[in-house]
Parts: sequence; structure tokens; C-alpha cells
Amino acid sequence: MSRVPAVKQTGGMPQVATAPVPAPSFQTIPAHIPEKELSLHDIFAILFRRKWTILFTLLLVLVVALLFTFSTKPSYVAHATIQIEREGPQVVSFGQTEAKTSAIDSLQDPFFRTRYEMLKSRVLAEKVIGQENLEHSLRTAGEPPESLKGFFSLFTLPDISKWLKTDIGGVGSAPPKEDDITDLFSKKLQVQAIEGTHLVKIFYEGSSPSEAKRAVNSIINNFIQLQIDTKSETGEYAKEFLRHELDKARANLQDAEKRLVEYSNKNGILGIDAKQTRHVRKLNDLSAALVQAEIRRTTAESLYREMKNTGSVSTVITNPVITSIKGRLVALEAEYQEKLKLFKPGYPDMQRLQQQINETRRNLRTELNTIQSSLKSDFESAREQERELRADLKRFNKKLYSLQGNSINYNTLKREVDSSGKLYNGLLQRLEEVEVASSANANTSNISIIDPAREPTKKYRPNPKLNILVGSIAGLLLGIGLAFLRDSLDRSIKTPDDLYKFTGLPVLGSIPRPVRISKRHLALACKMEPDTRFAEAYRVFAANMRYQNNQDEEQILLVTSSLEGEGKSTTACNLACAYSQMGMRVLLIDADLRMPSIHKKIGIPNTVGLSEYLGNESDLIGITQTIKAIQNLFVITAGNHHDDPMRLLSSERMAYLISQASQRFDFVIIDSAPASGLAETLILSSLASKTLIVTDESNMKTQSEQIKRTVDSLGRIKQNVCGFLLVNVKGTSKQEQKYYQRARRKKRLKLQNRSATP
Repeated sequence: MSRVPAVKQTGGMPQVATAPVPAPSFQTIPAHIPEKELSLHDIFAILFRRKWTILFTLLLVLVVALLFTFSTKPSYVAHATIQIEREGPQVVSFGQTEAKTSAIDSLQDPFFRTRYEMLKSRVLAEKVIGQENLEHSLRTAGEPPESLKGFFSLFTLPDISKWLKTDIGGVGSAPPKEDDITDLFSKKLQVQAIEGTHLVKIFYEGSSPSEAKRAVNSIINNFIQLQIDTKSETGEYAKEFLRHELDKARANLQDAEKRLVEYSNKNGILGIDAKQTRHVRKLNDLSAALVQAEIRRTTAESLYREMKNTGSVSTVITNPVITSIKGRLVALEAEYQEKLKLFKPGYPDMQRLQQQINETRRNLRTELNTIQSSLKSDFESAREQERELRADLKRFNKKLYSLQGNSINYNTLKREVDSSGKLYNGLLQRLEEVEVASSANANTSNISIIDPAREPTKKYRPNPKLNILVGSIAGLLLGIGLAFLRDSLDRSIKTPDDLYKFTGLPVLGSIPRPVRISKRHLALACKMEPDTRFAEAYRVFAANMRYQNNQDEEQILLVTSSLEGEGKSTTACNLACAYSQMGMRVLLIDADLRMPSIHKKIGIPNTVGLSEYLGNESDLIGITQTIKAIQNLFVITAGNHHDDPMRLLSSERMAYLISQASQRFDFVIIDSAPASGLAETLILSSLASKTLIVTDESNMKTQSEQIKRTVDSLGRIKQNVCGFLLVNVKGTSKQEQKYYQRARRKKRLKLQNRSATP
């Protein structure tokens, strides 16, 4: 089964031949590992893992909600309903000065939207605040109740701004600017339009029931009065505007009539020229005749061009003379070709036929020339007619333009007189209507009160039940969000999947935490405690490692770890024991020269070992020990030679030892020092065909960066790290525990029966 280079002995020192050793192929660490989608199980696992974060956040938000509830001053909301119509009661139906629209009534109608915004205007707010004395109530609305002011003052931060302010030039700093009282009022006011109706609900939040009622009623009364005042002001403005415009229209009308009379007298015009209709008709006739002439000229030109270019047109094809000549020519040429089969061209009859053919062709050309000349004559005649019509139309247009010049000026002046007269009469009538309507409809309003405000019987706020419910929901959602945020920012490794995502290396197996196994039996649990889950897990892992690998490759396994005390030596011993129980010849090498432990775990002497061989103090046979209790298992301990481990393990004798061991044993297991910061582990990894990293489950969760550095350092030397073996894993299914308990009980019963048999 040798697959290593030949070993040469020169000068007493074994040396490995320079032929390169074919390194086994391993998949490199992927640069990017796709994220697995969160399943429902993963979500619940995160929530359970971060339960204290969720609970603490929920309690904190609930405390804040309770503080807010007790610190809020009681308030009451009163409401009233009004109806807003586009027009109010009208004594007369004319002379209205308000804008009217044909838009469908809706919440988006500009008319109603304007009224809703007027209810929230600053002018209306100032009137209500002044009439009802609401300023003090509005400015103290955000303060806690009087009975709790002392308690909440304990949590108030001191005002350090007065300590930071300095007087410049003896002038004190300006007092803080107060909030606009109308803005505070607007926050308490709510206007709500009812969809599909002209009804509007008005809500106001006051510090007492009577205050809320008085504020709502005052808003409605002042709003109605504002509408009446606005209508009255609009009527007065409209009358003044109409009087001014009427004076201007009168002056314009007089001026226009004067200019029309002067122009008519100067040009001798008594009215509009009645002959214009006849001129227009003649212009249309000339235009139609020109169009027909253009069509005839285009048709004649097309026939002439076609005859000239192709020698044939539709008139030629249907001409009986041309048809007759072409028929005679075809008959003569056919007769000539028929006789040409019997006579030569010089024969008298043949010459006579040729003369007839030539004569017929001359006649055909003559007829065609005659037709072409006729088409040319038609084309020139049509073109000349078109030219004459175009000249007549041009002369008539010039005459018509001259004729219409005077009438245009006259009509312009006359239209100006008519327009000025209509404008003057319309303004005069509108002014009379506005004067009558303003006096008749002065005190009417389009707003009516449907449901006046009443004193509320229940508090609007605070609402303890609602605050606690909202606080519970918000705290729960915030806690869940913080839980997922903490979990996404948490770089610790919690599961084998996390370890794979973090390092790119798979978890090849897991060894449970040993239960009811003595410490001196741990290293050889596969032999000493074969019925335990601990030993069975090592046997399963050894079988998987054996049958998953290529049987033709070298089986040189380096067992290491990131930190000290993670169980690498125990793993190496149990793997060696498991492989030997499978019938394989196994060599276990203790290469941890700094802190050797294999001899202690197995219980064999360590007088001579690996360090003596590497220091030229012993040979391979002298350092190899057999284990009588376990067949096919051979062990090389670390030895007691004190020298630099790096120098010893990087020597050529170590390479020679590995090559010889791979030839004589089915499986070689090397127990090395931890890989954190020790160079000899990297040297041993380069000599092995596979490297296994043993990781304690508890260290996996706390030493993630150390594990990552271990993987990176080993991967830079040789890509042979096959994966992780997790040890001291918590949690086992109840079925497995019951199975092993039954197996142990059955074994004890057998032993008792044997001892009881005489």
C-alpha cells in the first residue's frame, strides 16, 4: 500500500527522496457561503435564546407607558355637528357675489375644503381664545396633575442652560420664546367632514367638560359671524368695483361711436358691401377650375412621359391601327421563319417577305411617333390652360384684397362699438342687481347648527387600558426587533451550522459529554467502556472517516485543536482504538512535545519516545510500543529529550518517520500541540494527509475568533483540513438515553447470571 517516495540512507541519516509527494486533494475553503433562509424553527430558536431581551424590553416599555399615563393631565372632548351648504337662504335669487361652481359636492370640492380650513384659521382661533380665556389652560396642558408634580420633579433634569448663559456688555439674555397660542389651540381642535354629506363634526379637547363645550360652541358662532361679515364685505367691494368699471365702459363706448362715424364719413361707407358674397363665389369657382386644370395637366404629362420613356401607353395598346400593324408584322415574321426552313435568305420570295416586314415596321414607328406627338400636344395645351387660370386667380385675389381693405377697418370699428355697448348694458344691469341682493341677503348664512356641543361625561385621556395595550404590543415588537438585531450582530458560534458559515469547514461529527465514565478510562473508552454513548460516538465517527475517504490515499491524520484542554489527545486515543478494533494496523504518535499526555492516558512508560528518535538517540523500533490489551495498536510516546520542538519536528527524520509509518501501518494518527501560535503544528499538518480540528462545544461559543485564526493558519500551509469534531456536546434524545440504559442493564444481568452459576 506504499504511495510515498523511496527513502535513502546516506551517512547514517535517513533522507526522503527529492521526488515530490503527491498531496491529497481537498476542497478549499469557500470564499462565500450562501446564507440559509430562516425557517420557522430558526425564528423560534432565536426568540427563545433572546427571551430575556424581549422580556426586559417589554417591561421597560410598560413602565414608560404607565409613567406616561400617570403624568398626563386629564382632558375631555366635546363635539358638535354643523351643516355647510353652498348657498344659504336667499330673499332674491339674483345679484349674488359669491363664486359658484358646478362641481359635484364631495370632500375634495374646493368650496367645502375652503370652509374646513377656515374652521382651523388663526383669525378664528384668536377670537375663541380671547372670548373664552383659554390661554392659561392651553399653556399648562402638557404639565402633570398638581397632585403628582412633586413626584415627577424628582425625575426632571436640572436646567443647566442658565449656568451656561453669560451677560455681554451688561445686557441680560432674552427670555425663552413661548409657543404660538394659536398653534396650541389647533392641536386641540379637530374638524372632520362626513363623507357623502354636507355635515361637519367639530371636536375640541379641553381641560374640563365645561371648557370643551364652551370652546366648540364659540368656534361655531364665530365661524357663522365670519361668513356673514365676509359676505357683506364682498357685496360692498362688488358694488364699488362695478361703479368704477361702469364709468370706464361708458367712456369707451362714446369714443368708439365717435371714431366709427368719422371713418364712415371719410370713406363714404354706408354699410357692409353686399357684393362680397359674389366675389367670394367667383373666387371659389376660379380655385375649382384651377384644381381641374392641374389634374388634366398632371394626367397628360404622365401619359406623355410614359410614352416617351417606354414607347407604349394604354392608348397605344388599344389603338386599332397599331393593333392591326402589329398583327400583320407578327404574321409576316412567322411566315418568314417558316420559309426560312426551306429557302435561303437570298431567295426571291424570302427577299420579298423581308421587304414587307421592313415596310410594316416603318409604318408601326410612324404611327407611334404620331401618337407621341398627339400626347405632347395635349400636355402642352393643359399646361398653358393651367398657367392662364393661375394668373386669373392671382389678379382676382389682388382685386379682392383691395376691395376688402376698407370693409375690414369699418367692421373693426363697428364691432368695437357693439362690444362696448354690450359691456356697458351688462355692467349697468349687474350693479342694480348687486345693490338689491346685498340689502336683501345681508344677514343670511349658509351654515346651520345640527347638533350643539354638550358637556362630555367621560375623560378622553389618559386611557390606562389603551396605553397598557399599546405599550405591551410596542414593547413586544420592539423586543422582538432587538432580539433579531442582537442575534444578527452576534458573532459567536452557537450551532454546527454557524461554525460552517463562519469557517467554511463542515462539522464531521459530535461526541457527547461523558457520563458515568471514570477519568482514567476516557482515553480508551472504546475498549474500556464500549457500551457507552461516548465510545459509540467515536466508533461512528471513525467509521465515517474511514469509508468517506479514498481507500487508496495515505491515511495520515493529524489531530489538533485551537486551545489547550479541548480533548484532542482523548480523541486521538479513542480513534486509534476504534480503528484497531476494525482490524486495521494503527500507529498513534504523541507529537505534542511541549505537554505530552498520551502515555498518561493509556498508562504506558515514556522513557524513550519521539524526541529521542528525532535527537538521534534511538531508532524506530526502540520507540514503538505495543498495547497488549488492544491488538493492532502501536504507540510512539513523546519521550523525554529536551530540545526545541520546532527544530525536532521540522527535521528530515520526522519526514522519514511519517513515510515509513505510512508504508507499514493502515492508519497513522498524530496528536499535536494546539494550533494557536505554535509553528510545530503547522509543520505536522504539512506532513499529514488530513487535519482534524477538535473543538469543545463551550469554546466554540466563546472563542470564535481563535477558531477562525486556527483554520486560516492551517489553510495557508496546506489545504488538508477536513473539518471539525465537536466534543462535550450537550443534549441527547431521550430514546438514545433509554436505549443505552437498557443495554447496560442487560449486560449487568448477564454478568450477574454468570457469577451466580456454580
